[in-house]
Formats: sequence, C-alpha cells, structure tokens
Amino acid sequence: MMEIPMTAIAGSIQRGDILLSEFDGIDHRKFFVVMGISEDKVCGFFFINSNIHPAIFNKQEQLDLQYPMLQSDYNFLKYNSFLCASNVIERRLSDISEGICEGSTMVIGRMKEEHIQDVVNMVRVSNVISEHYKKMYFY
Repeated sequence: MMEIPMTAIAGSIQRGDILLSEFDGIDHRKFFVVMGISEDKVCGFFFINSNIHPAIFNKQEQLDLQYPMLQSDYNFLKYNSFLCASNVIERRLSDISEGICEGSTMVIGRMKEEHIQDVVNMVRVSNVISEHYKKMYFY
C-alpha cells in the first residue's frame, strides 16, 4: 500500500470539509468544519454541536451564529445539530494532516455549497468575529 504524502493531504483540505477528531479538554471526538486556511497554513474551523450551549441563550449576537445542520442533509449526524460559528478555533494544517495519516482524524464529508456560503456571509456581517479572523479565513 502506497503512503500518501502529508503535503498532498494538507493540499487537499479546503473550506467546507467536515472532519472528526479528538481535542484536548474534550472527552469525545468532535466534528468540525474547515472555514479557511491562512497563508501560514493554519486552519480556522468551527465545531458542530448537538445543542446550543445554554450560556449563549441570552446573547443574541452569538445565538445568531449558530447555524442549523440537519440530519437529513448530513447523514453522519445522529441528530439535527448546530455549527457554532461564534468561536473560531485554529489548528495547524500539518497537525490535521498528521492526524489523518495516523487515523486519529477522519475526513467525514463536505458541507453543502449553499450552507458554506450562508456561514461565510453570516460571519462577515457579525460583530462577534474579529476583523483579524474575518480577513484570515472568510474572504
């Protein structure tokens, strides 16, 4: 079996890809959606959560950044879920590629194109996400 070079894996990851991985401080594997890759090869992404965190119920601007992901659109989901677009998380692209090679990170699928655009547009008009992140991952 031929090994795929990590650079080839890194080069194939793009906005809208849905992956599953482990994260420090979280006791289960999480789905996440790649939203952009910076010039210095850092990946900006959002987690998919099965519920909206109660702490943001009274914070309308953050609540507006919970994008519904329906199980009928994404068959890997056990329930209707939410893309939490109120918090950009970053990980080096090389770490993601390494995880894919080792099997600790899996590529699950891709977000529908119109959903990707919805999320990008939603983030661009939000005051919650910093201009720094907007420039890096959402244009």
